[in-house]
Amino acid sequence: MAPVPRLPLPTLPPLAQHVVFDLAGKLKLDALHPVRTGVSRFVTNRAGYTTTLRPRPLSMVSDYTSWLSLTDRTYSGRHLPPVSAEENATRPPLDDVLQLFRRQGEMTRSTDTSVLFMFFAQWFTDSFLRTDPYDHRKNDSNHEIDLCQIYGTRIEQTDLLRSRVGGRLKSQLIDGQEYPEFLFEPREPAGTGPLVFKPEFEGLHNAAWITDRILVNAPEVHKDTFFAVGLEHGNSTIGNTTLNVVFIREHNRIAGLLEAEHPAWDDERLFQTTRNIMIVMLLRIVVEEYIVHIAPFDFPLEMVPLIADGERWNRTNWAAVEFNLLYRWHSLVPDTIGTGPDALDATQFKNNNPLVIGEGIEALVTLCSGQPAARIGLRNTPTFLADPGAPGLPSVEQRTLSLMREARLPSYNAYREAYHLDPIESIDELTSDPELRTMLTDLYGDIDHVEWYVGIFAEDYPDYMMMGELVTAMVANDAFTQALSNPLLARHIFDDDATFSPTGRTIIDNTRSIAQIIARNAQDGVPVVASFKIDD
Repeated sequence: MAPVPRLPLPTLPPLAQHVVFDLAGKLKLDALHPVRTGVSRFVTNRAGYTTTLRPRPLSMVSDYTSWLSLTDRTYSGRHLPPVSAEENATRPPLDDVLQLFRRQGEMTRSTDTSVLFMFFAQWFTDSFLRTDPYDHRKNDSNHEIDLCQIYGTRIEQTDLLRSRVGGRLKSQLIDGQEYPEFLFEPREPAGTGPLVFKPEFEGLHNAAWITDRILVNAPEVHKDTFFAVGLEHGNSTIGNTTLNVVFIREHNRIAGLLEAEHPAWDDERLFQTTRNIMIVMLLRIVVEEYIVHIAPFDFPLEMVPLIADGERWNRTNWAAVEFNLLYRWHSLVPDTIGTGPDALDATQFKNNNPLVIGEGIEALVTLCSGQPAARIGLRNTPTFLADPGAPGLPSVEQRTLSLMREARLPSYNAYREAYHLDPIESIDELTSDPELRTMLTDLYGDIDHVEWYVGIFAEDYPDYMMMGELVTAMVANDAFTQALSNPLLARHIFDDDATFSPTGRTIIDNTRSIAQIIARNAQDGVPVVASFKIDD
């Protein structure tokens, strides 16, 4: 494999060289806006230039560069060329590799990450890391952060989800609270008979995929409350459902504000302007709260809207197969949510919209914000994600390992070098866990044979980090360069009142956390706590 060319990294801006740390090690930047902007620019560009830039010569379409590999984004991209089929065939059996991931006894808990963060990560990444179930080389997303979770990936889906009144999305009131419309026709009695799409949602999703795959193990009575949202998996967990409810409510709330302020605007302009506002609000949360939580140190990163305009990493978004796989944070998932006799096991936090409706988003968000997620790493994937859930259906982790092997990814050390990190010299240096060292040695023999997807989760990391060094670098590179290249953040678009309206700009400028959006859409008088971080 040809060596990856090294790129010069940006130097630290002069302002950032004088940042003062307090006793807790946190940057004092809130009151120093120029310093905060300078540090944010430095961190973003350092991540952006960590490895080769898009466009990359290869995609999952072939092992050689072609016009398709450079332009056809229906295929997933790739960071590094694949290894040969012969080398791939020498790797250990996938059933043996699976044993490296399966949770051993009680879960190892994270240091400070909440279950709400876990659910947000799933909800967020499901929108652009969408492996085609019929051809794993492909990604059927738009490769953009576009809130397709509530709008769909295609205009035909969006049209089915719109109310066509006041720029709003379709919704219903249940006990006075707003929820999406139900996808299926009512069944009498509930929980009996075939599931049939409502005529207004015909064509929204593949009906067989939802009934035969997503809902295959769901209780019959839970299927009747399946909501009509942008993605097929939008009801698969109580976290997905809750976040979709929150963002649909926020869309309709903002559309109402714009309609009152601009009575001459038609439904189309109200809808499109509201969507612009919603997408940029999400981008801000992703950079200033979500990525900040992932980062090794707590400093208040800022979403610098115009930063991409002058940078070489500002290229058309194209999600890579490595980005798809490195986000398989299955080990974050706890065995149960909550404690005591009321704790929710996996059967209760999957496909359970009745729980969301019955408890309300306020109670569930508060519960998930106070519950620690598990720790990212090997030997910590819960059983229900490691073992098949139904005859003939491979488990989530089995499907992931199959994709890893189909992609013929290079070794863990090959990716360290591609991201300007020193290679690890031995398996003993990779992990301090003696049992894991033995398992890795038995399977791979030498550190240079350890597969990338295995190595990134085997890697030791200190408690102040959320994951290992390599996966942190890779997340930062892809996240920054694919979030901040969003067209809504371009100079001639972001500063245009026609894109957001003055009201929209005010909402964007004053929204900096998921807690604010949730609080705005919670039931009056009902307290709610929303946080990605658990403070011991």
